[in-house]
Amino acid sequence: MKKLKILLSLLLMTGVLYQTPASAQRKAANKLYMKATVRKSGVLLRWAADNPAAWKTTNQYGFELVRYTVARDGQVLKAPERKVLNNTPLKPLPLDAWESISQKDQYAAIIAQALYGKTFEVSGNTGNKGVASIIAQSAEQEQRFAFSLYAADNSFAAAKMAGWGWEDNTTRPTERYLYRIYSLAPVSKLKIDTGNVYIGMSNYEELPKPGDVGAIFGDKSVMLSWEYNAYKSYYTSWIIEKSLDNGVTYKRATDLPVANINEKDNKPSPRMYYMDSLPDNEQICYYRVRGISPFGELGPASEPASGKGKSLLRYVPNIRSNNVDEKGIVTINWEFEEAGNKLIRGFRLNQAPTVSGPFKVVVDNIAPDKRSLEYGNLNATNYFTLTAVAKDGGNTTTSFPVLIQPVDSVPPAAPVGLTAVIDSNGVVILKWEKNKEKDMLGYAIFRGNNPGEEMSAITDSVYRNNVFRDSVVVKSLNRKVYYAVKAVDQRYNESPFSEVLEAKKPDVVPPASPVFSGYSVKNDTVYLSWARSSDEDVAEHLLYRKTGLDKTTKWDLISRSTAPGIYGYSDAAVTGGITYSYIITAKDSSGLESVPVQPVTVTVPVSPESIRVKRFNALANRQERYIEVSWNAIADKAAEYQLYKGEKDQPLTLWKVVDASTRSITDREIRINTIYKYGIRVVKDNGAMGQYQELEVKY
Repeated sequence: MKKLKILLSLLLMTGVLYQTPASAQRKAANKLYMKATVRKSGVLLRWAADNPAAWKTTNQYGFELVRYTVARDGQVLKAPERKVLNNTPLKPLPLDAWESISQKDQYAAIIAQALYGKTFEVSGNTGNKGVASIIAQSAEQEQRFAFSLYAADNSFAAAKMAGWGWEDNTTRPTERYLYRIYSLAPVSKLKIDTGNVYIGMSNYEELPKPGDVGAIFGDKSVMLSWEYNAYKSYYTSWIIEKSLDNGVTYKRATDLPVANINEKDNKPSPRMYYMDSLPDNEQICYYRVRGISPFGELGPASEPASGKGKSLLRYVPNIRSNNVDEKGIVTINWEFEEAGNKLIRGFRLNQAPTVSGPFKVVVDNIAPDKRSLEYGNLNATNYFTLTAVAKDGGNTTTSFPVLIQPVDSVPPAAPVGLTAVIDSNGVVILKWEKNKEKDMLGYAIFRGNNPGEEMSAITDSVYRNNVFRDSVVVKSLNRKVYYAVKAVDQRYNESPFSEVLEAKKPDVVPPASPVFSGYSVKNDTVYLSWARSSDEDVAEHLLYRKTGLDKTTKWDLISRSTAPGIYGYSDAAVTGGITYSYIITAKDSSGLESVPVQPVTVTVPVSPESIRVKRFNALANRQERYIEVSWNAIADKAAEYQLYKGEKDQPLTLWKVVDASTRSITDREIRINTIYKYGIRVVKDNGAMGQYQELEVKY
């Protein structure tokens, strides 16, 4: 009993119970689980109940192992051949049978104690009170169940003695089998489902070599890890072997195997871990691992992982003082225990723009006995740390950050390349080239509405970017806006102003309209004068005319004046008696045209001289006794012609009125040797009367 307590304590201390092997995992209630592997001698079989109650019941009543031959020579049999492999129930051998094997097989001793011991106590200082406390509070039967199954995984001989294993040496290479294990417990006592496995001799394979063994060495310690998930179907526990003679000979690093005991199905463990202690940090140690199958077989060793411990550096450098000279070179002084000189390879100086980093190594391989250095590549703000690097390249120690700021009164250069784009909504996009100074903080942006005035800052803090968005009122009297930018460094030194940028607002307001200042009509010509638009960007003045007062009549452009000195226009293309309307507008450089003011209306008077017939003539025909009066038509439309007649020295009276198509008339009411006078006047269709014309003729 005392020997068993010591052994169980060792199991706890080596981490065996930290995670449960597959054979001891709890599945659905009251089931049997079965495993098989092929060896040259035959098929090895293992089975186990899934809970303590079923384990105890099957130990009492035993098992029946049945083999069904399913296929032979590659052909499936029509009816499987059934064979019971055990003549008597498979259950644990009596206690006396365990005495001899327990002397040389510690796992057999564990199974015997679990099966027949009056008590089953886990004791000893495990170094993990939490785990030990949980196990101590578990039921004794569950402890017997868990430890016995773990022991069976490590000793196939003991498993067969307990009735949990079988070696079938009657197999044939060309056959395939279904093995089924039955509980012989009465159903009324406890119903337990059967377990089964399908296998043949063709499934033979060697145990695999464990892979991906890694080792992380610390101060007189090493953390080993290796791939577990890919090998857990082959191995239930592991042996760690260590070599201190460069891998020539290996010895077990632990007396007991290492296993996962509480692995979760929904959270499989991808790797196994083991922590070992080292005698010192000078000697190179080699480690390799070997798996133990559920049938107690020891698999091949992995490739070794080697290394040696790393001394823990306990000394920390401490920056004590610094001084920046007029050239911007800093002298840094630090403290470090002299006893630590032999433990380090040297120091590193690290620099960062902020206290939180990122720190970059700026000076490396500083001698271990050095306590001061000069450094000249300073920024406006610098944080420095000093790192001591251990000789073996293991751990390092670093000082607290120290702020070092050189004196800086030199302002940055004035920004260049200032441009602005203003859209129709008044949104301004300002851009300029970034300054190249390392200590740049940002920019201050200024705006003015008139050239030469003092500009106002439009940012209440330092602006970090080189693209700025502003807004201006487009519909205002100011057609332009002015911008300038200053650069600001991290010491708030301001540069001079950039060149002032004159930005033209988009033109959405038409110019002021010109106004007629007067007009006159002379000799069938209308003379117009006006006051020009007051806007500066007027490109031209446009004069329009239409006939009459009808609002629907189209305006015709009759003049475009672009010369700045033109303030009037003479319109000779008019006709007497006609009323004309005039408007004048201004158009700016953006193509916006002003709204015209009240139009000027002018009626051109009719000039009688302008309305007269041509070739007015009278011809006397004495043979036929008549006088023919003729004339040519006028240029404009005529409504009628009024003809006058009288004798010499007598007044003329209206003689005839003829229509506009008549060009001559014959007068037969005449006397011989009489002088007659004839007159003519044109009456136009608009009522205007032309010039009176007169002539004499003797008959």
